[in-house]
Amino acid sequence: MQRFSWKAQAGHMPWFGEVRTALSLSAHLLLGQVALMLMPLMDLFTVGPLGSAALAAVGLLNSFTALLLLFCFGVMQAIAPLTGAALARADGRQGARQILSQGLLLASVMGLAAAMATQLFAFAVPRLGQAPAVVQALRSYADTLAPALLPAAWLTAWRVAYPLLGQARLLALTLIACSLLHGLANRLLVHGLGELDGLGLAGLGWSYLLSYGLAALCFAWQDGRTALAAPAAPAAPPPPDTAAPAWIPRLLAIGLPIGAVMAIEYTLFTGATLLMGRHGGQALAAHAIALQWVTLAFIVPLAMSNTVLTRLSLALGRTDADEVRRVVGVSCGIALAFHVAIALVYVLTPAPLAGWLLPAGHQDREALLDIATPLLQLAALLQAFNGMAVVFAAVLRACRDTRAPLLQVFAGYWIAGLGSAWLLGEVLGPVGIWLGMCLGFGLTIVLLLRRVRQRLLNLSDIFPQPEVAHAQSR
Repeated sequence: MQRFSWKAQAGHMPWFGEVRTALSLSAHLLLGQVALMLMPLMDLFTVGPLGSAALAAVGLLNSFTALLLLFCFGVMQAIAPLTGAALARADGRQGARQILSQGLLLASVMGLAAAMATQLFAFAVPRLGQAPAVVQALRSYADTLAPALLPAAWLTAWRVAYPLLGQARLLALTLIACSLLHGLANRLLVHGLGELDGLGLAGLGWSYLLSYGLAALCFAWQDGRTALAAPAAPAAPPPPDTAAPAWIPRLLAIGLPIGAVMAIEYTLFTGATLLMGRHGGQALAAHAIALQWVTLAFIVPLAMSNTVLTRLSLALGRTDADEVRRVVGVSCGIALAFHVAIALVYVLTPAPLAGWLLPAGHQDREALLDIATPLLQLAALLQAFNGMAVVFAAVLRACRDTRAPLLQVFAGYWIAGLGSAWLLGEVLGPVGIWLGMCLGFGLTIVLLLRRVRQRLLNLSDIFPQPEVAHAQSR
């Protein structure tokens, strides 16, 4: 009897093979993303015994640094389309290493800027009306967290480059180890062990520096090992009129709009939270409950978008029109199937979902459930619009189309989204705010989908031209 082979089946059924490859890559990226998202959650459990001031300080500073690192990760996503085009050439691995090395250099600048911004934020906290105890705790945390933002910025570059280089498994395993180390270091450095006294919130920052730093060392060692294992290129004098490609300007040209888009999306939810606060503490608490479920489910489309970016960048580099359409079709199909499934869960079981995040004896349990239930039902629409928008945006990023989508996302998220959330919130209360966000994401989906369709109909305009590839490889 002939033995069944996945690879053989994939060779005869390219769509089947693409589904298998996309799911495998998404699983690895999802594991890495979950590991990173668990780290701030560990922080809250660790500093809870230190009091409400410590919790407030950690939550406030982690939210600020998350925005900075999200922007950095957006800029680093420009590595993907450039690397995809480089890998299609004869000297592809060498070109890919050059792009990654200059990406790491750019990440160093951004990491140092993020560290300085963190210190400035800690200095400005008293002017934001925070309590003195929160200010003192936040400054103690910021002093040790700021240095950790440099290796954190390096990690954003490796998170984009390694899936393209076939190192998705190494990426996932390293990020999981980083998260586990962070949880252990939190316990030892914040609270101490035995006769060893803990460092309080300062220890939390040192924990990030330790875990991010060791992960960065692991990736740097892997880069060096790969470079040593690569076959030596034949010695040939370079042409006198050529120079090494200046990748940093290209990374900035493609990546800055991506970083801005991610910041806009982040601040849309922040703005909605501020609007919800105007309707009272119960509305804000119910909003946080519903948003927590949306955030947890969002890691799946986020991993799927990174898969699209990786797979499509490689397909575009190979100038394979059939593969490009297959990658987009399979990725969008998987994302749509997930959102249909999660929408059914939100629509059919909103009350149990909200109840799981509320203690059984909570004095406002029934009131919070009454507010959170319709919000979770709206989350079915919000989650689908938000997740598909992220996938469509990844398609355009692989096509190096980032400036026009920035304007479309700005119009959809901020003008339509926040604007209608404010207006509808005044009329319909908390439900109106979520309806406004749905309208913003819905408009964004229409604009992005139209642009994706234009790109797929004109693939010859986005394929790397031979003369351009030759100029980049010199």
